[in-house]
Amino acid sequence: MDSPQLIKVEYGQLGFCFQMILEDQRMKRIVKIIMIGFCLGVLLLFIKIVFQIPNSVFWQYYLIFSGIVLVGLPAFNVFYNRHYLKQMNAAVRLYKAGHTEEYIAEVESLRRRAKGRFANNMLTINLSAGYCKLKQYGKAAELLESLSHMKLSGEYQLVHRINLCLCYFYQKQTDRAVTLYESSQSVFSRYRNSRLHGGSIAVLDIFAAIGIKDYVRAAELLQAARSTWDDARFAEDFCYLEEIIHQPQAE
Repeated sequence: MDSPQLIKVEYGQLGFCFQMILEDQRMKRIVKIIMIGFCLGVLLLFIKIVFQIPNSVFWQYYLIFSGIVLVGLPAFNVFYNRHYLKQMNAAVRLYKAGHTEEYIAEVESLRRRAKGRFANNMLTINLSAGYCKLKQYGKAAELLESLSHMKLSGEYQLVHRINLCLCYFYQKQTDRAVTLYESSQSVFSRYRNSRLHGGSIAVLDIFAAIGIKDYVRAAELLQAARSTWDDARFAEDFCYLEEIIHQPQAE
C-alpha cells in the first residue's frame, strides 16, 4: 500500500505525496537568533567593562562579530538541513523504484547521524512510510508515536497523523484509529482537495466509516474515491477496503 505519506524533500514536483513546510522552522530560527544576540550582547558588555575597552574599539568589533553570528548561524542551519534533504532525495528514488528495504537502510543511517529536530522529525516520518510499505505497521506506528508528544505543525503534523491513522487501521486497532481520525479533522480539512494529500485522506475516510460499521457509507466513499483519486498508488488500499466492506454482506 502506498497511501502512507512522506515529507517532501526537494523543491519541484515528485508526483508523490511529499510536502515540506519550513515556516515553523523559520520562525523558531528567528527567535533563536534573537536570543543568541541578546546573550551575546550581555557577554560582550561584561567583557567591555572588565577589560575597560574603549567604546570605539568595542562597537567596531561588536558589529563585526554580531554580523558573523547573525549571518553564519542561519547559513549553517540552512546548509545543514539542505545536506540532509539532498541525501533524502536519493533515498526517495529508492522508495519510488520499489527498493523499500534499501530505502529503509539509507534513511535509518541518515537518522542515526542527524542532529536537530527538523532533520530527525523528517527522517522519522519518512522512515515510517517505508515500514508501512513493507506492511510492518507496528514498527511504523512505534516510530510515529515517538513524535506524538512533540509539537508538530503544518504538513509535518498532517503526514504524521495520516501515517499513524493508517497504521492503527491496518493493525485493526480500530478504536485508537477512529479516535485519532476524529481528533485530526481540523488538520485534514485543509488538505481534503489537495492533489498531494487528498487521496490518502479519502482512504482514511473509508476506514473510519468501516470502523463505525457504516458499510453503506463506506461503499459510497469508496466509489467516490476511485473516481476522484484515479491513482495506481491507492489501488491496493481500495481493493483491501472493498473486501472489508463486502465481508459483512457475505456472512
